[in-house]
This record gives sequence, structure tokens and C-alpha cells, in this order.
Amino acid sequence: MHDGLTPPLLADGIGLVLAMLLGIGWMLLPGAGIARLFDRIDMRCGTGWNRLGWSLLLAVTLLPAIDALLVRGGGMIAMAGLHAALALFALPQARLLIPARDAGWSIAVPLIALWAGIVAFVFVDFSIGGALNQSLLDLDLVKHAAVTGAIAREGLPFADPFFARPGYVGYYYYFYLWSAAIHWSNETFINARMAFAGAAFWAGLAFPSLLWRIAVDGGLIHPARNRAFMRLILLFCFVSGADLIMMLLRVLATGKLESQSDWWNTAVDFAVRSTLWVPHHLTAMVAAWGAMLLLARAQESDRSERWALAAAAGIGIATCFGSSVWIMLTIAPVFVGWGCLALIRRDPMLPFAGIVALAMAAMQIIDLISFRHDSGLPIALTVRPFTVLLPEGGAWTLLHLALLPLNYGMEFGIFAVGAVLWLRSGPFRSRTIVQTLLAASALSSLLVASFLKSTIINNDLAWRSIWFAQCAAMVWTAAWLQGPTPRLRDHPRMCILLALGLLAVAWDVVGLRFIRPPYVETSFSELISPRADDDDQRRVYERAARLFPARDVIQHNPALHRRIFNFGLYGVQRTGVSDREANLFGAPTEAVQQRIAVLRPIFERPVPAAEMRRRAAGAGVDHLLFASVDPIWRHGNGPPPGLRCRIREPLACLVSVKDIRP
Repeated sequence: MHDGLTPPLLADGIGLVLAMLLGIGWMLLPGAGIARLFDRIDMRCGTGWNRLGWSLLLAVTLLPAIDALLVRGGGMIAMAGLHAALALFALPQARLLIPARDAGWSIAVPLIALWAGIVAFVFVDFSIGGALNQSLLDLDLVKHAAVTGAIAREGLPFADPFFARPGYVGYYYYFYLWSAAIHWSNETFINARMAFAGAAFWAGLAFPSLLWRIAVDGGLIHPARNRAFMRLILLFCFVSGADLIMMLLRVLATGKLESQSDWWNTAVDFAVRSTLWVPHHLTAMVAAWGAMLLLARAQESDRSERWALAAAAGIGIATCFGSSVWIMLTIAPVFVGWGCLALIRRDPMLPFAGIVALAMAAMQIIDLISFRHDSGLPIALTVRPFTVLLPEGGAWTLLHLALLPLNYGMEFGIFAVGAVLWLRSGPFRSRTIVQTLLAASALSSLLVASFLKSTIINNDLAWRSIWFAQCAAMVWTAAWLQGPTPRLRDHPRMCILLALGLLAVAWDVVGLRFIRPPYVETSFSELISPRADDDDQRRVYERAARLFPARDVIQHNPALHRRIFNFGLYGVQRTGVSDREANLFGAPTEAVQQRIAVLRPIFERPVPAAEMRRRAAGAGVDHLLFASVDPIWRHGNGPPPGLRCRIREPLACLVSVKDIRP
């Protein structure tokens, strides 16, 4: 299917449908197998929707950490063996996964279909007016696709896909094991991008399962209000904050729209945006909560099976760490504090879970230490800025500090009001371990997100750490509004905030395709503008994947923009250096800058063939990709003269370095 000839819409559409279906075998059924195992230790997972939720939650919590060790030791086939065994173990009780006819099908099916439609709309490439319409998700999808393809081909550990160098990467890759498995299952029809999209689809289904489990185990659902609570949870998965108010103010101040509603400040992304952009961070939070729920059950049990629950919780903590270092850093104070209290009470469950977590994550820790070459500390103190329109540092810090309540109020929208109302209400009491954990994780989340920042490229720590507070606010808001009183319809202001949140999600989804150049001028127009040669570059990379060895290095122009995307979206072979942010996976920043300086002249000005070959070979490059966006192409209205194009499209040309003759 990836022959460079099939229309992108057809190729990606078929691949995405297959990827979603394969998720049943790679994620849902293995999770159901684990649920059946847990039934045997007296942790009843129920039937119907409850069992489906537990299956997804247990799969997200436990499998990635185990899979990482299996793939490292035996390759993808070892991971496939475990998942197949668990799926087969689940099949005799598959009927337990099917909800009753009157058990909410009319709510769940339309929302699942809506979610699938959103995933297809934002991930599948299609052409408009002869030009490829790429999603703004490509800003992050370039990384997701590159890692997915690398793991599927190489297993673990894998080489740096953004900077060709000896050794391997230091990165949190556990989530990508699922997308890699889907891609590995059928590389002919499912490219790395669509494999990742399929995994993201299933991650989106796991999140409401977590919200429901927290509410049930925390005793937050009133008698006979189960269905009302579930409706609220499902609705809230498609709601964001009140960012459109600030978007309007920014338009008035700058005259420009933004493609995403919360690009006015340090983002707080709710369910839809987080799952589309960074499902690995969201599933890390799900895994952390899965571990806490298992530990809570272990502490409340006096049976010998509590040790199995504690061990499973330790595996979940390892999954959290391997999926997102930033999420693990945020929840670590809660685990440490809880563990200290357990030691004081002479309860060995939490220390035991910690030992299991360290053992399971040991190889990941070694990779991060061995293969990252970052300069300076990865974390620094800060005060979360109110908006990107205001300066940071100095006296402005006090203003940002004073505006923190307004900052979070705008970002959380209906969930800010709902959380405050619930916390002030009579029903709120930390009567259960889960309710205490909900409050503690939210507090830790707010402190980290407000006063710490990451220094590696972007402030991912502030963007991701806030998720524990978001999760708590969503659950508390549903608890407040579940009825019989109060109800959502009885609060006009809440209805307005709900409408703003729904509109923000719609804005974000549509904005990924159409609130951008050439349709609308935005603040990042140069970076996110479609280019005439995108479709031709896609075809060149797809043909190169069939013609050249996977170990070859294909080099595009790394200095054209701050970020480059097509190499990771469509290519199989590695690149010598992706762009100025090629240090993402641990390459030294100085080495990145030096290699760009060596290769840049090839794409910007005429250079003698001997010098071109020397520069490319010195950087370890096997093939050069010239495209119409390159200055050298515009200089001569085509690729540099005298070069033989091994692959030629109207606006792109691939040249093998060995064919360059002085």
C-alpha cells in the first residue's frame, strides 16, 4: 500500500481502520485476560462495561512495562507471544465483556463513533486542490511515527531517529510499544503514522474507564445515579476549558487567530487534545492511577492476594515512568509520602511495590543515564506565566503569581467551578483512600505545574504535570452535578462554561486542518504552512523505503525551518540530523549544531560535487533529498545540475551520495 502511488486518503484510511481493529487483539483482549487472572485473586472485575473498563485499565497499567522487557530480550515476537496467550486466556469468558442490551449502548456507541471520526479526521492525510493537507498534529506526529517505526524494525533499545549516531536513545517509549506492535503486525497496509493513530484511539477509550473506576472505588457516586454519572464522565471527555474567551482577547490584541484554543498560554490540554497530541503522557497518568487503585485495594485487604496486587501496582508505577518521566515526577511525591506513612504503620505493601517498580524500570533508567547527553539540569524553578503575550522573569513574576487563580480558572473552565463547588460541599470528605489520593495528586500536580518547568526544548513538565489536577477536577465536577440535585440544567453559568468547553474542542479539531495557512493567518504561519512539495516528498520517502536498506541515512535540508516533519512522517530510513531540535532523544546539542552547519551549504548554494560528497559522507549520509522549498532548487529551478536522481518526482529528487561524481 505504501508504494507512492496509492492516494494518501485511501492508503491512510485503510491503515487506520486496520490499526483500530488490531487494537482489539493487542490491547483489549490481553487486558481481558489479565482481568480474568485478577478474578482468581478475588478482585472481581464485573461484567459488561465494568469489565471492558477494567480490561483497558489493566492493559494500560501493566502491559507496557512487561512488554518493554520482553521486546528487549526476545524482540517483537516475544511481546506477541504474551499478548496472544492473554487473549486466548480471555476468550472462554469473552461473553462477560458484552454489555446487556439496556446497559448504555445508546450513549456509548455514538460517542465511540464520534471519537473514531475525530481520530480519522485529524490523522489521515488528504489532498485539497492538488496539495497535501497535513494535520498540525505533525508537529508531534513526526516524533511518534519515527519512534513507532524504529521499535517495529529494531526492537529495544533503538537508534536515534533524529540524529544518526552510535548507541541508542534515552527516551520514554513504553506507549510506543503498542503502536510499534500494530505497525509490525502489517507494515504493508499500516504505516507508522496510522499505527500510532490506532493506539491513540484505544488510549482515548481507556481514559473514561479510569474516571469511572476512580469514582466507583472512591465512593463518589450516589445511589441510583450510576447512569447519570457515566453520562457526565463521557460528556466531559469532549469538553475543554474557557480558553475561547482568551482566544478572543488575543485576536483583539494581535489580529491573528490561533489553530488551538489554548495557545494563548502554557497549555492545559483536556482529554481530546491530550489524546490526539500526546497519548503517551495521558496513559502514563492512567497507569499511575491504575497503580494507586491497586495499592488501595491491597491496603484494604487482609488476604494473601494483597501481595499480588502490590506487585501489579509496582509494575504500573514502572509503566508510568517508562511512558512519561514528567508524569512520574509529578506523582512521585504522593507515592513517597504514602510509602513513608506505610513504613510508620509497619505496612510493607508500598515499599514492596516500590521495589518491584525499580526492578521493572531498571533498564529504562540505565538507558536514560547512558544515552542522554543533555547539558544542564532538566528542571528549573519558575512561576507559571499567565499568557505568552506578557514577558517572564523579573517583576513580571509577581504578576504571573497573582494571576495564577485566574489562569487556572480560564484553563479549567467548568471543571474549575465544579471542583470548587464539590470541595466546599457537605458530601466531600476524605473518607476513603482513593478520595485522599485524588486530593493529594491534584495538590502535587498544581504545585509542580505552577512552580517547576522542564528545560529540554519545551516546557513539557508544565504541560503534562497538570493532568492529575485535571483528572480530579473532572471527577469532582461529575460528583457535584450527578443529581438528583444539583443538576447541570439548574446552573446557567455552568451551562455557558460547558458550551465554551465543547466549542473549544470543536475549534481544536477543526483547527488542526483548516485554522491555518493558507486558509487563515496564524502566529506560527511559517512553521505550519503547507508546502507544494509535501505530497512529492511523501512519495519519495515511501519509494525509498522499498528501494534502499533500512539502515541507510537520508538527509533533507535540516536548516530550512526550526522544525522539519516529512522525514519522520513518511520515511523508514534514519536522517543524519532532523533540524535544530534533533537533541530530543539525547544527542548533544553542540553535535546537532555542528552537523547542521556541515550539511546546510549543500541545500542553500551551488557547491562543487567533490565538496558535496565530502560533506555528506562526513556526516554519515547515504542519500540527499532535494525539494522545491530548498534555496538551491529555487536557484536553478530544479535539483543541482549534474546529479542523478535515483527517485524523481516533479518537486523532489533523491540523490545517492555514492553516485555523486567530482
